[in-house]
Amino acid sequence: MNLAGPNGWRATREWKDISTKWRLVPDGLRSSRPEDPFARGWVALEAGELGQAEDLFREAVRQRGDGNDYVALGDVFVARRDWSGAADQFERALLVAPLSVLAILGLAMVRAATGAADTAIAELEVLARTRPGDPVVGYYLALALIARTVEVRTEGRGGQLVISTQYQLDTCDWLAGRVLASGTEDAQLIAAAKALQAEVRQGRELVWSEQRPTLVLAGLVLLLGVVPVLLGGLLASVPLLVAGLVLGTGLVFWLFYRYRQPAWQVALGAIAGRA
Repeated sequence: MNLAGPNGWRATREWKDISTKWRLVPDGLRSSRPEDPFARGWVALEAGELGQAEDLFREAVRQRGDGNDYVALGDVFVARRDWSGAADQFERALLVAPLSVLAILGLAMVRAATGAADTAIAELEVLARTRPGDPVVGYYLALALIARTVEVRTEGRGGQLVISTQYQLDTCDWLAGRVLASGTEDAQLIAAAKALQAEVRQGRELVWSEQRPTLVLAGLVLLLGVVPVLLGGLLASVPLLVAGLVLGTGLVFWLFYRYRQPAWQVALGAIAGRA
């Protein structure tokens, strides 16, 4: 796998997901010993040569078996989106080095990619409390939170994600806020959270659900409410005036109750009608 050379590979989301956590270790760890298969494996991984990187990291595991060797091997599987293979290597890393932050971050990333984002969030929030303000931990926490927003929403027939319940609306609002508070510096994750917040705000707005019935009922309000009030005033008829006020107020209340709905419900109904 080599996407137009090293620059192409390093522009991928997979590379960012893999490489961000390695900011927590000294730069020299991957290059201080050029003859080391671990260092050579990193050269291959940075170039997007996954087959060569896997062979070299496996050699590093055989020679040394350091926790970071297993993490790097797991990252090769992440690049291939082989989540079970990646999880296996990250778990092996934790057996060798139970406090390996890199392995914890790698495993959380796998959980977020495989439908267990809530578990990843819980684990990363524990880690974040031990490393407050760490943008690297914040990055993976934000990644898991965004993944959870995908899990919690409903997938429409065209593949688009839609908010279909009040629970989803409130949960997405909370998750987006947590992304912005996570400490991540990633512009894409921040933009995704802000876009979701805007969607939530728009979804909470009350709109008319049906235009034609609403216009008809508005006419009825005018006919049965305003007209009797005007006639009651002109004819000095208190019963007619009271009847107009009561009937008009009741119709207005029912009109708003029946046809004013949150925008997300109206949009969902339109999608369901087209399905």
